[in-house]
Amino acid sequence: MKRENIQKKTAVQCEHCQSIFSAEIETDGSVFLIGLGEQCQCGGSNFRSFA
Repeated sequence: MKRENIQKKTAVQCEHCQSIFSAEIETDGSVFLIGLGEQCQCGGSNFRSFA
């Protein structure tokens, strides 16, 4: 499924476990981890963007 509303692709870091992922940042600011969805494997859902 093609995702709409993608503003940019960037690297993000999970604020809970510090893991780093490739992600899509949507125009509303929500983060979608490429290949994982909206949550980190640790269950975290807050991320810091590198760009």
